[in-house]
Amino acid sequence: MSHRLDQAFERVLAYLDQHLHEPFDLGMLADIADIPQSHFEALFYALYHISIDAYVELLKSLEAAHLLGFAKQVSLTTIAAKLAYRNEQHFIESFTRSIGQSPQSFQQAPDWGNFFAKQQPLKSFQADVSQQEKQPSVDIVSFDTQALAVMEHHGDPALLPQTIARFIEWRRQFALSPTSGRTFNLLYSSSELSAKTQYRIDIGVSLNTETQARLNPLALESSQIKLKEIPQGRCARVKYNGDDNGITAAIGYLYRDWVNANDVTLRDFPLFLERLVIADNEFGDPQPKQQQDSQQVLIYLPIV
Repeated sequence: MSHRLDQAFERVLAYLDQHLHEPFDLGMLADIADIPQSHFEALFYALYHISIDAYVELLKSLEAAHLLGFAKQVSLTTIAAKLAYRNEQHFIESFTRSIGQSPQSFQQAPDWGNFFAKQQPLKSFQADVSQQEKQPSVDIVSFDTQALAVMEHHGDPALLPQTIARFIEWRRQFALSPTSGRTFNLLYSSSELSAKTQYRIDIGVSLNTETQARLNPLALESSQIKLKEIPQGRCARVKYNGDDNGITAAIGYLYRDWVNANDVTLRDFPLFLERLVIADNEFGDPQPKQQQDSQQVLIYLPIV
């Protein structure tokens, strides 16, 4: 197995250990790993089963616990400033979330057993045996440039159904049914990795020359629709048939196992999906409220 990915992320972990008292920038961490920022968070989670934000939060909380446990007089304000929290309240919330005990409680009566259990958050770099037994087939394909009309969703994943409903209605108004337009999702982040305010996904429909010509720019703007395109280039593609939980597992396999084993270079464009089978009464829906028992999805990972 190639060790390009684990070596790249070891550089990131080493940097974080040495600069824990400074705010971190995701773009800078991606540069350290020499990985496009559009894939950095998903790769980190696939490898270590913890988000980069949660990992940094845990590192800071562990150091704060040392200060609280062995320096009984140190103030929470001092610790918050030392570890580059936004303020004391941010420190209290973060510490409680990571350690399971408030900093005030830990300072008075630390639960050292729980503390030591928290010090090994990263799972092995090796894939789970159960996942290895069900490796999806991966093809290398050439994807042609595809124009899209998309509705962007930024924010709480719980509000995604409302965005989906607006997009479905817009597609119906312009007669862009599943038979006249392909359905795509551009995945900038996932609900598992992102804070509610940072979650991002585009819900899109393909456009040809004719459909583009009849879209009024003013109508697009008033409908919160934007024109984008998926660029031409090579992609690793997985044909998936199953529920949404399986999609997440297939994406994890691509990032964690396939990329590492094949030592490929990722292009700076997010992973995207094409939904092949969509009922007329729910077209445009990337995450149905009630999961379908079986869906047909093409998962594309852009590579050089």
